[in-house]
Amino acid sequence: MNPQPPRRTPEFVGRMIAAERSGLVCEVCGRARATNVHHRKGRQIWDPWRPSNLLHLCGSGTTGCHGAITEHRVPDYERGWSIRRTGRAEPEQVPVQVCLFGDPVFVLLDNLGGRTPVPHGPKGVAA
Repeated sequence: MNPQPPRRTPEFVGRMIAAERSGLVCEVCGRARATNVHHRKGRQIWDPWRPSNLLHLCGSGTTGCHGAITEHRVPDYERGWSIRRTGRAEPEQVPVQVCLFGDPVFVLLDNLGGRTPVPHGPKGVAA
């Protein structure tokens, strides 16, 4: 009897695409191993597991980059690491600062695991 393949739930697919996009390296610091996903816009939205809403980070909700983002919301909005739930912006429309090859850059994340560089972050913040 063959074991059943993993279920392709939205959470499973979102986590796999975020991990592939990050190369298993924290998308914020670019140094540590990414072990956790962070929802840029809270899980109360209609599709919280879409890859554009996820960042693959080091730490947990209280440690590493994930903990820093969870605890200090204000600068996170400026960097696109968090998106206000009250706004109408969707994650794929909000630039996010990520670390690529050791440098912080702003990108738009898509739902297929792609990143498109943009010149500035939310509200014109430069990387």
